[in-house]
Amino acid sequence: MKKLILLVVLAVATQFLMAQTQFFSPLGAVPVGPNGPASNKVKVSAYCCPSTALEITTNVPVGENDFQWINIPLDGLNAGLIGKLVVCYQIQGGGGSYISQLRLTEMMAPNAAAVKVDDPTDLNSAAPTCFSTKAAYVVNGTTTLAIKVVMRPGDKIIIGGITVAR
Repeated sequence: MKKLILLVVLAVATQFLMAQTQFFSPLGAVPVGPNGPASNKVKVSAYCCPSTALEITTNVPVGENDFQWINIPLDGLNAGLIGKLVVCYQIQGGGGSYISQLRLTEMMAPNAAAVKVDDPTDLNSAAPTCFSTKAAYVVNGTTTLAIKVVMRPGDKIIIGGITVAR
C-alpha cells in the first residue's frame, strides 16, 4: 500500500512540475519593423540541425535605431504566474550582431498589447547558451516573445528552445 501511495504522489508531483514549465519552438516567428509593419530588413527561416531552431539573417546592416523585432507567439501558454523566461541562442559570424532586447507582450484587444517584461541586456554569445530573465506577472491574454536584433550582413542569430517557468 505504501508503494502505491508513493507512486501516486510521484505521478502527481511530476505532472505538477511539468505544468509549471512550458517549452516553445521559435518556428512561426514573424519579423516586424518599427510600429509593427512587416520588415524586409531581416529574414527568418528554419535552421538546419535541428530544424526546430530559428535562423535570423539580413542582407543590409540593421542598427539599434532600426527597431527590427522578431515576434514569436507563445501559443498554448497556460494562464498563471510566470516566474522566468529562458531563451537559448547563438550568434554566428564576426560582424558584431547581437540581440539587444527581449520583451514579453500580452494582448487582449486586437489593437493593443501591454509590455509585461522588457529586458535590455545585450545577448552576444558566439557559443550556444541560454539566457534567463525574471518575468513575474500573471498571464491574462495572448503572449508573444519579441526579440530586438542588431545585425550585420553575413551574420546569423540562431534561436533554439524557449522556456517559460512558473
